[in-house]
Amino acid sequence: MEKLQTLVWLLIGLGVFIWRMVQKARATTQQEQRERPRATGKVPPLPSGSFEELLKQMQAQNRPAAAPTATPVTPAGRPLPRETPVPARSLERTETAARSLEQSATARSLEAPRREARLASSLPRTNTQHGQEDYWSRQPRSGQGNDTRRTVKGMLQNPADVRAAFVLGEILQRRF
Repeated sequence: MEKLQTLVWLLIGLGVFIWRMVQKARATTQQEQRERPRATGKVPPLPSGSFEELLKQMQAQNRPAAAPTATPVTPAGRPLPRETPVPARSLERTETAARSLEQSATARSLEAPRREARLASSLPRTNTQHGQEDYWSRQPRSGQGNDTRRTVKGMLQNPADVRAAFVLGEILQRRF
C-alpha cells in the first residue's frame, strides 16, 4: 500500500509539473504575439518584366547623374562650407623592415671533433689497477708503456691485424 501511495504522489507531482510547463509555454507565446505585430502585409509580387527590362532598369540606376546636384545650402541660402577631415595621427609604423628571427647557421665541418682526442692510456681509470693502491706494496713499472707501444706498432704493420683492429673499432664505436 505504501508503494502505491508513493507512486500516486509521484504521478501527481509529474502532472503538476507538466501542467505548469504547458501554462508557461502558452503565456510566452501570447506575450510574443502581443509584442510582435501581425505580419498581415501582402508579399510583394514577382517582377512582371523580362530580363532585358530589369537589366536596363539596373543600368539606369547605376549611371552617374548627368546633371550636377545643387550644392547644399543653409536655411539662410548660403552654401555649406566644405571641410576636409584632418588625417588621424598614428604612432604605428607600417614600413618596418622584415628580418628573420632564425639563428644563423654556424659553418663547421661535420668531421671536426668537438674536443681534443686523447689516448685512452692517459685517462685516470686506465692507469689504475685495483688492489695495487697501497703505496708500500706498489712496485714501480718502468718501460712497460714503451713496450706496449712497440707491440701495437708491430701489430699494425700486419694487414690482417689492421683489418681485425678496424672491425673491432667499428664494433666498439657503435656500442660505446
